[in-house]
Amino acid sequence: MKKLLSAILIVTASLFGSFANAASVTINNPSNPFSFTVNFGTLTLSYSGATVSTVVGMDQFPNQSYDNTATQIESAFSLPADTFDAEAIIDATYNTYKGNIAGSSVTINSDLPYDYLSLHLGGYNVFFQFDSVVNSPFTVNVLSATRGGGLSNYRTFDSDLTVVPVPAAAILFVPALLGFIALRRKAKAS
Repeated sequence: MKKLLSAILIVTASLFGSFANAASVTINNPSNPFSFTVNFGTLTLSYSGATVSTVVGMDQFPNQSYDNTATQIESAFSLPADTFDAEAIIDATYNTYKGNIAGSSVTINSDLPYDYLSLHLGGYNVFFQFDSVVNSPFTVNVLSATRGGGLSNYRTFDSDLTVVPVPAAAILFVPALLGFIALRRKAKAS
């Protein structure tokens, strides 16, 4: 009986695991054009204008707001939370970091330099990660979609991750080290 229950659990877990994996597909160094299949169907796109390092294709998620899309991208690419500035901060400087689009082709001219792009197409969402910051037009063409697939909206995101330089880290580390040494000497003297 235990073996039967174990077998049922393994089969059930593998079935649900395959369904979960089908909802999101990651393509490293995508060919041009590229295709992916998720629960909603198969989508084929071509692109030009920048070098794409990774694409994540997924089924549509409910809230398409800038901030929620940023959270989805952070999750899809395993980025730290709050990698992207909030929309309220972006609003103060940029105008064309998002927009409604239609048809089967779009050229994005964002005045926000970006290294991540989100496209919503009917039942699909596609996230692009670029090798470097994009400052020029980027064109995407929908070649085929088994369901839906008409362009709906886009959002551009600048990760602007700042790395603490080694000299600054050393400047912070040295006083802490000296403090620990002083505490140790004080403890030994007591």
